[in-house]
Amino acid sequence: MMKKMWVMTAVAAAVMALSGCNENSSQAASGAQAPAKTEANAPAKAGKAEAGTAEAAKSADTQKAGLAGDDAVAYAVGQSLGEYIGKTNKQQEAFGLKLDTAKIIEGFSDGISGKDKMQGVDKQKLLMDFDAKLKAKAEEAEKKKAAEEIAKGEKFLQENAKKEGVKTTESGLQYQVIEPAKDANAPKPDKDSVVKVFYKGTLLDGKVFDQNIGKEPIEFPLNAVIPGWSEGVSLMQKGAKYRFWIPSKLGYGDRAVGQIPANSVLVFEVELVDVKTAEEAKAEEQKAAEEKKKQAEEQKAAAEKAKADEAKAAEAKSAADAKSGAKDDGVKPAEAKPIEVEDDSGNVPADKKVK
Repeated sequence: MMKKMWVMTAVAAAVMALSGCNENSSQAASGAQAPAKTEANAPAKAGKAEAGTAEAAKSADTQKAGLAGDDAVAYAVGQSLGEYIGKTNKQQEAFGLKLDTAKIIEGFSDGISGKDKMQGVDKQKLLMDFDAKLKAKAEEAEKKKAAEEIAKGEKFLQENAKKEGVKTTESGLQYQVIEPAKDANAPKPDKDSVVKVFYKGTLLDGKVFDQNIGKEPIEFPLNAVIPGWSEGVSLMQKGAKYRFWIPSKLGYGDRAVGQIPANSVLVFEVELVDVKTAEEAKAEEQKAAEEKKKQAEEQKAAAEKAKADEAKAAEAKSAADAKSGAKDDGVKPAEAKPIEVEDDSGNVPADKKVK
């Protein structure tokens, strides 16, 4: 584990160093190029200036720490490794396992200098045994926490069952009617129904982990949710509003889901907006799919018609332009008439008259 962490840290440091080298190389290459002569390159100049300022600021920060160049990189490697080990030690202490920090530093220093006070000892096995011990402690702590959470939930449900209006089903689900359905003949869902609801889910401490209040109601098959939901909502009539307390065994059990810790009792307020049979829901879904397909076909037809109209208009314009050009080519220039020449008497000789 230690060896892996060192490799990871060294790689991270190498990446950091390479990034710096690449940046310097880019700056050198840009310096070799001809100076920009147009205003279009002004933003590029500004960007380089800002980058230079940022680099200067970083350099100033490392100098303040009394570090520069490779010394700063070397310190970063050591500090990141030390920080990781420190955090790991704190986590191990929570399981009752504490390693002497001074010995860790001593071993780290000896490793760097090539010393080894444990030559001949299988250090890999030693670390693997410790890791197994750590995992066992973690599992033990997890089981203890789970037992405490289950006990807390059971105690709450026992007390909650005594409250006025709270009813408990054979499975252990608890519910309370907040608002009954206005219509006594309103439909009730069965296990295969599709329901539409508003809901809010909280933990016992009141923390909200999910809700759609103030949004659109959500629709889903009742057989596709946790058992507590399926059982609880099937007790309701359309238009009713209930509160449910769902034991962890009817919820997510020993699984942690999102903001919900393992073995949690879940509290839901649910308003049943609508109920559909599986057949009705399927028919509506099919109708919606057909409507969507129809709209897509109409949009496609409209697009094709617009394209055809555009092509037709372009063709008409082209024909009109061609016709206009043909008229221009058909215009003949005026024919020149011969000039009639008069003699000295002012008369035009017969042989000079234009016929």
